[in-house]
Amino acid sequence: MESDPVRHYGDALAVVTATRRGLPALDGVRAALPAATVRPVRLVVVDTANGSSTGDGHVLRLAEDVGRAAALNRVVAGLEPSVGWIVLTDPRVRWRPGALDALLDAAARHPRAGLLGPRLHASGTAVPSGGVLPGVLAAARGRIPRGPVAGPTGWLSTAAALVRRTAWDSVDGLDGRYLGGPGEIGDVDLGDRLGRAGWLVVAVPVAAADVEPDDTNVCGHGILETHAAGLHRYVRDRASGPVRALAALARRLPDPKT
Repeated sequence: MESDPVRHYGDALAVVTATRRGLPALDGVRAALPAATVRPVRLVVVDTANGSSTGDGHVLRLAEDVGRAAALNRVVAGLEPSVGWIVLTDPRVRWRPGALDALLDAAARHPRAGLLGPRLHASGTAVPSGGVLPGVLAAARGRIPRGPVAGPTGWLSTAAALVRRTAWDSVDGLDGRYLGGPGEIGDVDLGDRLGRAGWLVVAVPVAAADVEPDDTNVCGHGILETHAAGLHRYVRDRASGPVRALAALARRLPDPKT
């Protein structure tokens, strides 16, 4: 007898973050959560360098630095079945009051929403947090649409996002081959795969979170790859042979915008 391929989860909420030595303490993240939602919430930390001081949160310590994406995948896989909603947050993110409840309300209005994100602010100014998906040739030239967004879109930064765990499972989470940080091509890849699986990616600007300047595009982990390497992987995974050849040519042509 075949088992149900879709695993069913409860309505519990968990906040997960990845940290390592040299990143800020999580006191600010922890302090902001009670005002961000009226629901019970638990902070779960994955330490990718086995040396961070993270206080009293539940900590999963890894013996090796596998990169942010793979680390988050590991901690999500280990959550209890009662957890059906996952908040991805970076250590420098501060959720504003009511932000998580606003995302959960939006998820209730959009049953096919797999990933929902707030408007991100740095020093009081809205910063790029997502955009439409690029075509293969645009991606090959590094032209990734990004900006403050609202409603259904192509991709969102995972610096601060709410994920429906069933949707996460359906695409096997983040692709651990992408070693860049939030706001990079790995997040574009996640949005693309969620859309192909029938899920919506929804920006919810009434929810807001604050980040340190440029934090949405900087990875604080020891393993990094160049932006160009991530773009090349994104294109290679999606293009046929002839299109890959055109993409390679496009990368060598001067950008008319420069």
